[in-house]
Order: sequence, then structure tokens, then C-alpha cells
Amino acid sequence: MVRKVLILSLAVFLALSCDKEDRKNTYADQESRIDSYVSGLSSDYQVIYNGGAVRVIIEPAASTARVLQKGDSVYFHYSGYIFSGGKGSLFATNDSEVAEAAGFITDGNPFKIKYGSSALLEGLRLGLEGVQEGEHCYIIFSARYGYGNQIMANLPKLTPLLFEITVDKIF
Repeated sequence: MVRKVLILSLAVFLALSCDKEDRKNTYADQESRIDSYVSGLSSDYQVIYNGGAVRVIIEPAASTARVLQKGDSVYFHYSGYIFSGGKGSLFATNDSEVAEAAGFITDGNPFKIKYGSSALLEGLRLGLEGVQEGEHCYIIFSARYGYGNQIMANLPKLTPLLFEITVDKIF
């Protein structure tokens, strides 16, 4: 009986170790694809790497715009996409135009959150760091900084994400 328990425990340990190694490889592959995508973008875009997130500034803010700092509140419109070498399938938005085109329902109100809150995905927290009021950007990150190995609503597990964000207000 003890031998069966030991063998079963070893099998479970090996399966979990393989699963963990597979996830690490998946994350590394996603991060490589994100880097390839970003390196292929126009040199007109400013690219900021922060931890595991990449922010691509599509339209910069005015030079005098307020910069987001920890403890500030930020209002922004977003469209969340599954990253597939660029914008893949839309899975969430609060942008009225994007929602209407995709058949989604939204009230169009900006998302409001206190920066630094644990309610943000790690990739969004890293990507929003230093964003400016009025900025339009993409924030891209692997599943490591998103939902990881969890299935979340209409997202499969291990999904890399791209958020298109327009910062409305910082205070």
C-alpha cells in the first residue's frame, strides 16, 4: 500500500513538473512572438519595455500631459484582444465604436482604477506605468502577466493579450 502511494505521488509530481515546464516554454514562445511583432512595427512608434509588458505608443500625449504615478486614479478606454502576432479576437471593450462594430454591448464609460491596485492584471500594471493623459497605446504581454493557466470568461488558458488603450484622465 505504501509503495502504491509513493508511486502515485511520484507520478503526480512528474506530471506537475512537466506541466510547469510546458507553461514556461509557452510563455517564452509568446514573449518571443511579441518581440517579433514589436520589432516589425514602424520606427515612428515609441516602444517601452517594462518587466514583462511592452507599451507601444501609437499617439503620444502632449509634452505637458500628466504622467501616471502610483496612487493616481486613471480613466481609460480599452479594447482587449487575444494577441496573435497583432490584434487577434476582441474579447472585451468599453469603447463604444469598437463595441458597436463587434456587436458587443457597452455603456461607453471609461474604466476607472487607482494605479497600483491589485485589481489590475500584472501586464496592465506594468504597461500603464509612466503612461500620460491623452496617450493612445498598445500594451502587450504574455499569459505569464495575464491570466496564466486559468480560463477566464471567454479566454482560453495561457492566452497572450494586447490591450489598445486611450488614457482619458489622470488625477
